[in-house]
Amino acid sequence: MISMKSMATRAFWALLLIASVPSAVAGAAAVPLSTPPKSFSARFIETRTLPGFNQPLVSRGQVAFSRVRGVLWEVTAPYHYVFKMGPSGVEEQLPDGSVRRLDAEHAPWLAVVRHIFISALTGDTSGLEHYFDVRITALKVGRRIELSPKPGPMAKAIKHISVIEAGTPQFLRIDEASGGRIDIHFLDTRITAEAP
Repeated sequence: MISMKSMATRAFWALLLIASVPSAVAGAAAVPLSTPPKSFSARFIETRTLPGFNQPLVSRGQVAFSRVRGVLWEVTAPYHYVFKMGPSGVEEQLPDGSVRRLDAEHAPWLAVVRHIFISALTGDTSGLEHYFDVRITALKVGRRIELSPKPGPMAKAIKHISVIEAGTPQFLRIDEASGGRIDIHFLDTRITAEAP
């Protein structure tokens, strides 16, 4: 069963997805790109490597991001799982079909994630730099964003994050403090019209 820790992890991924759009973090002026899209969607392949396991866990699905509605992360194989993060909180539909909701006002950690989320969207780098050392490197196409957690609760779970983006996320790697690793490849990314 997917735990509350999983819900927090998905919320954190939502944050990283938003933080990877252009002009969202410090150094964006040094590596200028186009205006961030208001919404986009993509397919993804997620490979999770866990300490002590020989084979990585691979899942596939789709993601949709909207500045108005938030993030929808849907795993379609090898099981079905849906995670939604919006202004009012988080909702997940577990593989057994049950639904869990977490209201933003009842989850202190969600308020922190939301603060970082909004900071990333508005380009308020102080919101990200409070939790991460941020380094941006220009690539031939796009840029690489490196996030290293500062000492504190984030550093107890995350060792390092690397995002490659070219207007929208292309690749995300999370190295966990436990020795695990998550690699997410985004495919067929489409900038979509923002619904009213």
